[in-house]
Amino acid sequence: MSDEINSSHELYMRRCLELAAAALQAGEAAVGTLIVRGEELVAEAAERVMTGLDVAGHSEVLAVRLACQHLKTFDLSGCILYTSVEPCWMCSYAIRQTGISHVIIGLTTLDKGGFSSKYPILTASDIPGWSPPPLVITGILAKEAAALRA
Repeated sequence: MSDEINSSHELYMRRCLELAAAALQAGEAAVGTLIVRGEELVAEAAERVMTGLDVAGHSEVLAVRLACQHLKTFDLSGCILYTSVEPCWMCSYAIRQTGISHVIIGLTTLDKGGFSSKYPILTASDIPGWSPPPLVITGILAKEAAALRA
């Protein structure tokens, strides 16, 4: 990975961590998400399950909704999703349905993550009708993300 790409990933992940810290302060799980297309920040969201009384109020789902509304399409191919914590299965489904091209993860979660668990919905290539899985990069500022969840 080039230094320029790595520094961009770290820059965007730092914003995810700011959103995650705000979510934690509001009594939520410490997760923050951005969606970027080219140089444009298309959407950002923090976890809002408890404060929104919304079981689907995960930051990734909220960011995907906002990105679709902003771009006026369900096709998010060409977009990069940054998230401080690995997307769960529900969030992975939303990512796959919209065709997001890249997913950059801070901290992985082996128990119910859509990438690293025994149900890798995010990267499964054998699901009929789905576009190819996104490129996934993990471990960007993972220590900082883990510190918020401690």
